[in-house]
Amino acid sequence: MNSIQLLTVILPLLYFSASSLYGMAYAEDRQPTWAARAQRSVVIIAMALHVWLFLIHNRESGEFPVQGIALTVSAVALTTALLFRVLTLRIPQPSVGTLVLGTVGCLQLVASSFGPMVATGSASPLDAVAILHILMMVLASAALILSGLYGWLHLLQYRQMRRRVFGTLFRNLPSLESLSVMVRRTATAGFVCLTLGLNVGIGLGHARPEHEFKYRDPQVILVTALWLHFGVIAFSRRIPGLNARRASTMAIGGLLALLTSLALMATNISFHAS
Repeated sequence: MNSIQLLTVILPLLYFSASSLYGMAYAEDRQPTWAARAQRSVVIIAMALHVWLFLIHNRESGEFPVQGIALTVSAVALTTALLFRVLTLRIPQPSVGTLVLGTVGCLQLVASSFGPMVATGSASPLDAVAILHILMMVLASAALILSGLYGWLHLLQYRQMRRRVFGTLFRNLPSLESLSVMVRRTATAGFVCLTLGLNVGIGLGHARPEHEFKYRDPQVILVTALWLHFGVIAFSRRIPGLNARRASTMAIGGLLALLTSLALMATNISFHAS
């Protein structure tokens, strides 16, 4: 078993283990004293090994390592974990980490199931502009995933309050105000990155007619719709009638649309497959 195969197997297990450790926060006073340290350690180890996986792909292929749908999904998984860690450095959110790292584990499991077991390069090496497009789209995807997850937690917390259920789940989740702030903040980050990534991608499409770029391409339409959708969420505080609950619902819908967009990349429906 080579290094890529080993890391491909280990990474989903590490992320699921981290998710379980974060879930110990729901035990409240019964949480083991070592759990908090173990949470951070396992996440850091998982992300470090994940970076190492891409470094191996880069070293053995000699090209930018994010190539193909499986490695793209893997890059989105890594970026989602990294972004969550950055956002929660000052204010840890172990209860949220359970959902986020569980989602990251699922994404990496999909990537590991269909990803290459050896380093393979692209038929045409990527230039700096193409790499910028990929990086911005990956970062945007990670931010929009977090926005959708925070939106789901916001609705869950809201329903707990409406039903007057103030149990362990309610006590451990962040407040409605904190969750709504994170929904908008991550949507704003995703909107900005998507703005840059989308425009660079359209420019590349026009510059490279061999890719048969068309504005009617299903993925172009879906990504453009996502850009508008999360732009509305980002500025929802300034839009009359669009309260935090409705913005959270929109974020969940956007997350489902984003996952659909990733699925299109794996088929011949999208020009990315050419």
